[in-house]
Amino acid sequence: MKSLKKAIALLMCLALVLSLAACGGNSGSSTSSSESSGSTESSENSESSGEESSEATEGETATGEFKLPIVDEPVELSYFVSASTNAAIVTTDYNDNEFYQEMERRTGVHLNFEMVSSADYQTNFNLMIASGTLPDLICYGASYYAEGVDAAIDDGYFMDLTDKVDEYMPNYQKIRKSDKNYELLSTTDSGRLGAVYELRQTKQGPWLGLWIRQDWLDDLGLETPETYEQWHDVLKAFKDEKGATAPLILNFSGSDGEFGMMSAGLGVLNGWQLNAEGKVTYGPYNDAWKEYVTTMRQWYEEGLIDPDFMSTDERTADMATVVTGKTGAIPAVYTMPSLYESSSEDKNMNWAPINPPVKNAGDELHIRLRDSYTSGNTAISADCENWEVAMKWLDYLFTEEGALLANYGVEGDTFTFEGDKPVYTEKITNNENGWNLAQTMDSYLCPSAGVANWSDWTRELGGVPEKDQTCYTVWTTNAKDDWRVPTISLTQEESTERAALYADMSTCVKENTAKFISGALDIEENWDSYIAELEQHGVQRAIEITQGAYDRYLAR
Repeated sequence: MKSLKKAIALLMCLALVLSLAACGGNSGSSTSSSESSGSTESSENSESSGEESSEATEGETATGEFKLPIVDEPVELSYFVSASTNAAIVTTDYNDNEFYQEMERRTGVHLNFEMVSSADYQTNFNLMIASGTLPDLICYGASYYAEGVDAAIDDGYFMDLTDKVDEYMPNYQKIRKSDKNYELLSTTDSGRLGAVYELRQTKQGPWLGLWIRQDWLDDLGLETPETYEQWHDVLKAFKDEKGATAPLILNFSGSDGEFGMMSAGLGVLNGWQLNAEGKVTYGPYNDAWKEYVTTMRQWYEEGLIDPDFMSTDERTADMATVVTGKTGAIPAVYTMPSLYESSSEDKNMNWAPINPPVKNAGDELHIRLRDSYTSGNTAISADCENWEVAMKWLDYLFTEEGALLANYGVEGDTFTFEGDKPVYTEKITNNENGWNLAQTMDSYLCPSAGVANWSDWTRELGGVPEKDQTCYTVWTTNAKDDWRVPTISLTQEESTERAALYADMSTCVKENTAKFISGALDIEENWDSYIAELEQHGVQRAIEITQGAYDRYLAR
């Protein structure tokens, strides 16, 4: 079985490389990235327990004594990991990262990193699987094995941790079992544990959404738009009065599947979702998608949408377009607006979070970015000789002491306590190298989602202005995520079948959506043939598979 999987993985990888070469190596869409994770559908404060320094010898945890170092003699482990885009600016080897250096001093374990670009992670992951030579630890392993975690175990790639976690990772196990959401996201339908998951100390709300030029609204005396009609009028004013050449930036070529950028108000997005009856459906297979592209077509014809939207096959807008004042409404991660504002010559630039438009004032949204309890995982290779060491090393990051190190570093160096709250020192907040907060954290602390740990996502807030932090309130006001499909688990057979169907389905959606919006295809004349093409690609069978997995999730 393993040799067959190698051959399949190699063929998949070669096909992907050729595909990337043919289309210019773009970063891919939200739909392709969600499907590449195979078995899952996307969907998170600790106190110090001892002196934080390289001389720490042991830490008391809620589950008992954790003795450091964890080995009698130095041990080396290999780690296949995605290079953080922030850390990549300043280092090419995580052994330069002070968090990993401190982990080595405390545990006696040295990591040999195989760092690959986050943009090419799927390709490199496939090559690694195809080679049959796996490192001891694999970042995002559970997210990238196309046929699912159960299959990765059965095929001999990932170690089954189910019967080992109680003994070798008691701290992780206690936290994992403390919240039903943690258990569901970390356990397969067969009840197995195939990876160690990053678990967030507190749930993180939506971190990605829409932003609007509040300064433009104020200058023009306009109210914050709520309905599609109001949005239309605001975008027209941005075009006519502010000279915006791309009043609205559409991400993923108009086919957003992450938070339903301009389609959520119609109860639809590009991906798997639930309908009003709670049944699984595929967004672009619904009449609401027709309504969405019809509205966007009208706006595009009026010059209210970026004329180059078809080339914006990414999550966020082109920075140059934003900072030069060519646009007034964009999708962005909540850490970005302050960077746009500081990088622009227009010192009045002021981005404010806003919800997607709705049909009628007061309508409730049922689609937004899902609340998240995790953002990464670390799998242990089935061939790992020192798996006990690997598990203990990971378990340390779920003790209060280890989690404090991962999130805040070493007391007196990168943070101090104000009462019982860790606060970064100027080494992090005013770095002498001139790095921004994200770059500094990923260089001195545990890189975001770089390794499974008990993470404190709120550490990011230190570099985010309070006005931008209001996005968490705005994007959850009259907005739920109850039509989003939660993290579900597919069987090996289901994952293989659905992935094959989805490849053609997603291509069909992306190509036709862009043509519908741009006017290259007449919507009324071609809608039925578009639906027929989706059915030919097996959309109904793909929905059936996803519904079955969702039913099992509900049963769990």
